[in-house]
Amino acid sequence: MSGYDDYLDKLWETLFGKGVNGLVAPELLRRRGLDRRGVRARELREVARVQREMQQLVEGRLRIDSEGRLREAADDELITGVMLNAVIMNAGEDDPVQNLDTAKLLTRARREQAMRAVRRELAIQHIAILAEEECRNLPLEQISTVAVDPDWLVRWRDGAQDAVSVQLKRYWARLLAGEVLKPSTYSVRTMEFLRTISRSDLEMLNIVARFCFEGFVYRNPGNYFSLELHQPMFEQLEELGLLRGVYGRPESWTLNSTTSDGFSAILACHRKAIFVEGGQPDDGQRLPVFRLTRFGREVFSLCRADADTAYLLAVAGELKKRGFSIRLGDWMGEGVQGLFAERMAV
Repeated sequence: MSGYDDYLDKLWETLFGKGVNGLVAPELLRRRGLDRRGVRARELREVARVQREMQQLVEGRLRIDSEGRLREAADDELITGVMLNAVIMNAGEDDPVQNLDTAKLLTRARREQAMRAVRRELAIQHIAILAEEECRNLPLEQISTVAVDPDWLVRWRDGAQDAVSVQLKRYWARLLAGEVLKPSTYSVRTMEFLRTISRSDLEMLNIVARFCFEGFVYRNPGNYFSLELHQPMFEQLEELGLLRGVYGRPESWTLNSTTSDGFSAILACHRKAIFVEGGQPDDGQRLPVFRLTRFGREVFSLCRADADTAYLLAVAGELKKRGFSIRLGDWMGEGVQGLFAERMAV
């Protein structure tokens, strides 16, 4: 089997063990020669259909009959369902105190509990399918044979099952995908962060991720960052524990040569990079930065962002002022190991 197949089997075994209703195991897909993407697309449509039907139950447009099957509600049932949705009836026209129907409250509570359990299971299934896709961004040849810690998985499931938006589900999928590849990659703190993150926080992360090199954000290259737009985001990220050097003492990053015959270094930013040449190999360059904390590295590794080209040009301009020869290009690699394809000289 390929590394991809090995990874999918480990992912499924980690999440579902012997099996799960509604999803076909990767091993069975291979054995039957089925198109994985086609099957997963049909499974997602089924998840979406059940979610729509549950919403129609909440709205009173569907009902469960005496045989346990879904039926469309008649007009009079729909009206009654809307009236009793809060299971509260007015005591009288002039009486501000409202009567609660105990039996209906209990019935509704049981129904809501059951619906919440179904929604949570559907969320896990949706995230599992997303994790299959996300693993294509990982070095699958480095898959570990070590199993994911059961306590970690319990905490992951507790948080992931309550995700609603597809964007947030993707983050939970990336978290799981990375942990399956190499257990202990992500801390419990990162999971707790995802449990409490807001939509605006996600948007902020996606913006700042475009500025992240390996471990830092270059601090204000050529006055590129706006005091009104970017500075508040950097301040908030430091308050959240993701960055250092925004408040208090400034941080720096030493850029060292990767060769012994002249200074040469790569600054990688997602799939783009700045190639720096010139000077003596032992002349380490101290760059002004906002440094990512270990927690910040974990969180930003979950972002799938493209580098901000204008920002890279601003950083390149600052480095050129130091007398270096600068080139910009595409990057395929990890850390300082990889392939640089030049696109332009600065």
